[in-house]
Amino acid sequence: MSGPGWESDEVLLRELTEALAEARTVPPEFAEAARAAYTWRTVDAELMLLTSYDSILDAELAGRARAALTARQLVFDAEGISVQVEVTEAGVAGQVLPARPSRVTLLTASGPAEEAEVDELGCFLLGPPPPGPVRLRIETDGTTVVTDWVCV
Repeated sequence: MSGPGWESDEVLLRELTEALAEARTVPPEFAEAARAAYTWRTVDAELMLLTSYDSILDAELAGRARAALTARQLVFDAEGISVQVEVTEAGVAGQVLPARPSRVTLLTASGPAEEAEVDELGCFLLGPPPPGPVRLRIETDGTTVVTDWVCV
């Protein structure tokens, strides 16, 4: 196949590759604006901070053999809500306090991984989290809160 000005397919492919490379060049101000917009994607959600407890940072537990530890325990707090979580190889078990009708979503960097309803006691159960950073999104009473990112 050849077209006007192209001696061979190789020339056509080379010119096409060059054209696509030029099209992928994003002006720095566009990239900066995109990053700024991305940081605002959860502006309506209150951030729950890992403020109360992370068993991996517990000095008493650090003295024990790490091989004996089978679960990681985390507590996230925000104004008026707390989420207690235990992460094991079997999955993620947690409780939202105070208990209220809610929906919990396990989020990864690539998006939602799993969702669960919170029962009348505030408890929820999710499957094993994928490796890497994860966070929880809790939606309740028209309010959305998200936890810090945690590597599990």
